[in-house]
Amino acid sequence: MQKISCPLRGVKQLTNNVWEYDFAFGDTPVDFKAGQFFMLSIPGQEKPVNRSYSVASPPSKDGFLLCVKLIPDGLGSNYLKEMNVGDTAEFMAPAGHFVLQDSKKETIMIATGTGLAPFMSMLPIAFERGDTQPITLYFGCRHEKDLFYIDQLRKWEEEYENFTAVVCLSQPDEEWIGGDGRVTDLLESHPIDAADTKVYICGNGNMVKDVRSMMLETGLTKEDIHFELFTPIT
Repeated sequence: MQKISCPLRGVKQLTNNVWEYDFAFGDTPVDFKAGQFFMLSIPGQEKPVNRSYSVASPPSKDGFLLCVKLIPDGLGSNYLKEMNVGDTAEFMAPAGHFVLQDSKKETIMIATGTGLAPFMSMLPIAFERGDTQPITLYFGCRHEKDLFYIDQLRKWEEEYENFTAVVCLSQPDEEWIGGDGRVTDLLESHPIDAADTKVYICGNGNMVKDVRSMMLETGLTKEDIHFELFTPIT
């Protein structure tokens, strides 16, 4: 990993508590792989504290996006919330082994909440390199107000016939016309060819644990199940 200073060039509110931060690389571009995360260095009284955030944009020499859920009293949240456009943040990058593989197997991606971020990095690369195998993204939140990046997902569905985005809510309103239930509920009806499927999972630790167990039960090998935890497994 290398230490980089990145100026903030834009901030966008995606939901009530999810924000997108647009950082430039400045004079030190970083070669990173789709799916990796950057470690934000937060100044402290004794020594800096690090917080890890998955990149929500494909690899670029120009800069990167972070998709962050701002948590009350969260150290990283408060630091980012106080930043203004033009301010500079320190990062250690790149990090992580949750990266898009070069494979022709059917691809299933499962995300909850801001676990969607690394898939916003992976999907453009899969499309750019001309992947033709079926790619299905399952994205789950509690309420409709918690959803984000939906317009981009629908745009990709229109542009790439091999891509499907299944959006579901665990606590939907009566007006909701999408998937009803948790991502694990909808996954149960997805036919799995254990010899020809690769699965990527990112989000809540317990969801990751449950989906990983489901996939192992279908016969998938550990080598075809890739995951990133955003919260610990309880």
